[in-house]
Amino acid sequence: MIGTWVFYHLLPTFDYAGRSLILRRRTPETARRARADAARAGARPLPLWLADDHLLYTEGSVADAAASDTGVVSLNIGGTGEQVAGISEETAKRLGVRIDYDRPFASFAGGQPVVAYPCYPKEVRLGDITAKGVYCYAGGKNTLGGEGFYKLAGFDHAFHKPTNITLDFTTMNAYIARGKAT
Repeated sequence: MIGTWVFYHLLPTFDYAGRSLILRRRTPETARRARADAARAGARPLPLWLADDHLLYTEGSVADAAASDTGVVSLNIGGTGEQVAGISEETAKRLGVRIDYDRPFASFAGGQPVVAYPCYPKEVRLGDITAKGVYCYAGGKNTLGGEGFYKLAGFDHAFHKPTNITLDFTTMNAYIARGKAT
């Protein structure tokens, strides 16, 4: 298992669509090429933030029929699971997202046991990449995580599967594009 603390010394591309991990030295030339590749693929730069030296965040959105919200979201690279994103129960209710209370499941988050419920927002989005009507989960006590700020959602492994995402820790930008990396 490779941690974020290793990746931020490099210029990584997580090519989910191509099922590969591309690691490059973080030099001005490789960064220029990665940004040019992202631009050709239609990816615009998204802000990239670190919390607790290894947790990744960017901007994203969650929408449903009742409302839409854009804000800080966690960028969960790797891991397992079939859910595309996780949102707090409080946020799901505020946005009018349908929560399936008949199918609770127990899990762990931040080393603590949690009960969550399947939910199906109309759309979740990172940059220009959207997932519509997909399986997500709602759970947790509130939207203020241990990092001390409001987190709208967490975008999990399954969200990234049709994409590639490059993390540029020099400019603190993330580039996400549909399809295999070029």
